Amino acid sequence: LSYVPYTPFVPTVSNSATTPTRDTRNPLLPYRQPERTSNILATLTSSRLSSMESDDNEDRGHKNLNVSSETTEIGHCGYSTNNTNKDLIHAPSAVDDSSRNKIPIHHMHKWNWLHIFYLSTFSIFGITIRAFMGRFFGGDCDADATAPVNDWMTPFSRHVCVTTSGRTDQYGGALFIDLPANMFGSLIMGFVTGHSTDWPVLPLLTHDHPLQSEDGLHLGIKTALCGTITTLSSWNAQMVLMMDGTGTDLGSQVIAALFGYILGMQASIGSFRAGRTLAAWFHLRNNPHIFGSVNIIAENNSNSPIAETTKLKGRHLWNARIIPSFLATTLFVLYILGDFYWGIEYYRPLWISCLFGPFGTITRWKLSKLNGKWNQWIPVGTFISNFLASAMSAVISAVVTSPVLNTSSWTLHSLKAISLGFAGCLSTVSSMVKEVVEITDKNPYFDKKAFIYSYGTLISCCLIGLLCYSPVVRYV
Repeated sequence: LSYVPYTPFVPTVSNSATTPTRDTRNPLLPYRQPERTSNILATLTSSRLSSMESDDNEDRGHKNLNVSSETTEIGHCGYSTNNTNKDLIHAPSAVDDSSRNKIPIHHMHKWNWLHIFYLSTFSIFGITIRAFMGRFFGGDCDADATAPVNDWMTPFSRHVCVTTSGRTDQYGGALFIDLPANMFGSLIMGFVTGHSTDWPVLPLLTHDHPLQSEDGLHLGIKTALCGTITTLSSWNAQMVLMMDGTGTDLGSQVIAALFGYILGMQASIGSFRAGRTLAAWFHLRNNPHIFGSVNIIAENNSNSPIAETTKLKGRHLWNARIIPSFLATTLFVLYILGDFYWGIEYYRPLWISCLFGPFGTITRWKLSKLNGKWNQWIPVGTFISNFLASAMSAVISAVVTSPVLNTSSWTLHSLKAISLGFAGCLSTVSSMVKEVVEITDKNPYFDKKAFIYSYGTLISCCLIGLLCYSPVVRYV
């Protein structure tokens, strides 16, 4: 056979384009320069041709051939060449610019004192919102409340009886006590998540605001605030109590409990989607460039509008760190004063739960590292958090409900604080709903992954709750 030299195909690269065009790979990069991209492609093409010619000559026995000095290497930081192409060093690429404002996964789970601060501070906010929303929408309407609360909220909450605890003769246990809090927390989670990971986290601010680069604040809002406002453990404990029916006025309410699971899940998913819609509305006003708006001035086409990670200073430091820490400390002191000074025992579990809550949030944050490790589409870390918290809350609910066990006042309030604080912060509905919606969006509409994960979690928590609750209240 005669040897036929290989002639590679040479793509034609045009440098005639002068009008900046939009980079569809990353909506946060409003414009890109096609002439620079063409130069890069031309360099890559010539480098590839030189390399292929070198291989061809070596195969034919021609050694000591001079290889072109314009060999280009593509690294994770962009394009880099040797001294012959200095103008292409660190050339902008869509991957680099889109990831500039993102937090690396391995950095998100490091023990950073600033992350611990935000997680602890916003956990206190979440516990407060969940506790008082539960009271306002139906917690104060229970006629047989063992310790009725008489404080500033009582005149208002007595007239708003939407939800019920399932212990009294009031029907409607499917609308459980924590339903409004779960919906509200899921709404906030959707608001700060948006429809794309490239969107700024805070829709109320512009993309170049310094708070958009404060990753600890974003972690506190998503993981701590939204995760502690919502709770699966208390929700599951009430459904288990209604299914068992021991010690309740209405007895077993299996059908109402099943509807409680369905309504709770669907209402939270709907709230999350509503939050994403609200985020899109605010981004359309404050950050129109992420939607491809033509109102962006052309002189901004050379730089990415993503805010650089800068050190907070001045009033932004007050807004992000000083004010949250002041508010959290004030709430903690007020709860202690309400317990010891005003003599309202309702506030005793609250200030104790503020001590346990941050540990539950941090535990859930660390367990989230398992998401995607053992299974590609099941968030194992979130499932383990909800499963363990549901079992813990069911045991505590059984101990508190059982009339046989002789518990002192401090022991009883401490157990309630562990259920409200640690178990309530360890479990989450907002993160689970976010994962369910993301699984739904990434798969075809007929795919069953989101359904299996969402209701598989509810069924597993229900079974472990019944296993932990019923033996204690029936036989102890």
